[in-house]
Amino acid sequence: MGERRGSGSGWRAVLGIPVLALLLLAATGGAAVADTGRSDVRLVYCLADEHRGELRDAALRLGVVRRPAGTGGGVDAVEVPGREGGVLPLEEWAQAHRGDFERVCDAVLAAAGDPPGASADKGGSGQGGFLDAVYLLAAGAALTLVGQTTERISAERRTRSRQLVAAVREFRRIAWLYLAAYEQDPDADHAEALRAREALSGLLALVPGPAPRSEAARRLADSLPLAEPLPGSRDGRFLGPHERKSEASAVRTTVDRQARDAGELLRPAPLWWLRRLRGNGRPTSTGGPHA
Repeated sequence: MGERRGSGSGWRAVLGIPVLALLLLAATGGAAVADTGRSDVRLVYCLADEHRGELRDAALRLGVVRRPAGTGGGVDAVEVPGREGGVLPLEEWAQAHRGDFERVCDAVLAAAGDPPGASADKGGSGQGGFLDAVYLLAAGAALTLVGQTTERISAERRTRSRQLVAAVREFRRIAWLYLAAYEQDPDADHAEALRAREALSGLLALVPGPAPRSEAARRLADSLPLAEPLPGSRDGRFLGPHERKSEASAVRTTVDRQARDAGELLRPAPLWWLRRLRGNGRPTSTGGPHA
C-alpha cells in the first residue's frame, strides 16, 4: 500500500533520479577535467617562447589588443583598450583577460593544426583514471539512492497495507455491532459506523494503479454501506423487528463481500492483473440499497 496513485510515473521518477544524477556527475566531472586540461594546454602552448609571437600577432589581428606605443612593457607586451585596459605583458594579459586569451590561443592552436586539448590527451592516463573514479563514485551513489528509495517505498507499502487491513476489520466489527443494535432499536447510534466507513473510504482512495485497480478501489469506497443510518420506517409505517433483521442481514452480506473485495485490492499489481485477466476477480459490489 506504500505505492501512490499513478505508480508507473512514480517508479519512472524513482529510477530517473539516479540516472540523472549519474549523467550529471559524469558530465560535470568530465567537463571540469576537460576544461582544466584545455586551459593548461593554452597556458603551456601559447605562452611558450616559440609561440609568444604567434599569440601576440593573433591577438592584434583579432582586435582584442593593440600594439603599445614605443617599447613600453617589453617586446611581447600588449595594450588592452578601454578604461580598465593598459599595457600588460602577455602573462598578465592571459591571467587578467582569460576569455580573450583563450579565444586567441584557440585560434593559434587551430592554425597550427593542434585542436585545443589534444596535447592534454597524450599520455593522459591520469585524466582517464580520474574520470573512471568519477564514474565509479557516481554509479555507487546512484545504486545507493536506488536502494534507499526502494526500501522507503517498500516500508510505505507495508504500512499502508497494514492500515487498510486494520480499517477493513474495524469497519466490519463496528458495522456488525451497529447492525445488532439496529435490530433491537431502529434509533441505534450510527456515529461510530460512519466514522469507520469514512476511515476505510479514505484509505481505499489511496490504492495505487494500474488504473483499473484504482478505479475498482474508488468504486468500492463510494459503495460502502452505512453512509446513512438504516431506516426505522418505510412508506409511512414503522419497520418491525423481523423487517429490521432482514435489513441488517442484507447489509452484513454486503459488508462481508466488500471486505473480501478490499483484500483482493491488496495484492501486488501483477497478481491483481493476473486474477483479473483470468476472470477470477469479482466486480465491486454496489452495496445494495443500503449504500
